[in-house]
Amino acid sequence: MCRTHTILCTVAGWLLLAGCAAKTADLPAPSDPELQAGIIAARYIAGEYPDAIDSTRGGTHVIYHWKYTQGVTLWALLLLHEQTGTPAHLQQVRASLASYDANGRIRVHGGSEPIDYIGAMAHAILEYSLRSGDHQFLDGALEAARFFRDDVARTPDGLIAYHADPARGRIWADALFMVAPLMAKTGTYLGDTSYYDDVLEQFRGFAQKLRDPQVGLYHQGWNWHGDGASPGYWGRANGWVALAMVEVLDTIPEGHPGRDDLLASYQDFARAIVRHQGISGMWHQLLNRPDSYEETSCTGMFLYALARGVQRGWLDVSYVDAIERGHAGLSRMISLKGNIDNICPGTSTQPSEQAYLNRGPQRNESHGIGPVLLATHGVMITRETAE
Repeated sequence: MCRTHTILCTVAGWLLLAGCAAKTADLPAPSDPELQAGIIAARYIAGEYPDAIDSTRGGTHVIYHWKYTQGVTLWALLLLHEQTGTPAHLQQVRASLASYDANGRIRVHGGSEPIDYIGAMAHAILEYSLRSGDHQFLDGALEAARFFRDDVARTPDGLIAYHADPARGRIWADALFMVAPLMAKTGTYLGDTSYYDDVLEQFRGFAQKLRDPQVGLYHQGWNWHGDGASPGYWGRANGWVALAMVEVLDTIPEGHPGRDDLLASYQDFARAIVRHQGISGMWHQLLNRPDSYEETSCTGMFLYALARGVQRGWLDVSYVDAIERGHAGLSRMISLKGNIDNICPGTSTQPSEQAYLNRGPQRNESHGIGPVLLATHGVMITRETAE
């Protein structure tokens, strides 16, 4: 019997047990990353994460809100499908994209926040197209990448601005993930290296403004509350940067001008990430504040980004310990019924560290689902690499 079939049967058994235990206790999930992925993905596909659901169905599939958080989750399902061969993962992605396409959602628009609107979803569409060979939605993803290269608002120094008014000079770290992997992968698909050059320039410019050279971490934003960088080092902002780095490094070929600089930046950033890992293995909502709560979404993002580095040989095997400790900590936040705890809700750049601390943890908030699935994938590839 293949491992995937065994895992699916085990997941079904755990879920049945979870239903029986519903009136008593929400038991912790097993620590096996593939079992965790199966439990969470099954709950997601069943439409049982209410923060994310929009109560519509595409045929037999529940369709979630069109939102960047769903872009991350759909991308994670694609990775898990390739790893475990679970058909339901790919079916959920295909049904979701078909529904979005039928409702006219796959398009660039000129609103005030085009980065959040289309970036991560277009990345998921591109990933689906390239991995499945089904190109019926591909044009929408390619148009989004072209928009970010040619038409999106830019600050006076050429960085992709968060708002449509570039004179405000506002950037935020989150945008690197929303934009850079999509652009880099489009460059590879089209054979157009101008996308690579723009992406690498964005990393350089964002680092100059947002990265603290002494601490090695990133501030979330620039020019949001007066001139300069926002306070503290918010966990998920750094998680977005880490995801963006590994996806771009995995895409731009060795030898392209500027890639080595990004690789060195990633390796330095990875060292800073591990230095700020909490005692339990998780990372905190504010990375520089161990008195802040252990935060699930950034922990998931870091685990994936570190795991990809070990798999590709960008990081040495000493990082495996940090990955395993991180997964042990993260496992405490996942229940047998697929509940996910300690997720920081959506958070724009804040004026003070206290304002970040006021963004208290939530259960099953949509920002945590995709990162936790990415983490399970990351732990699995780490263990496969070590074998």
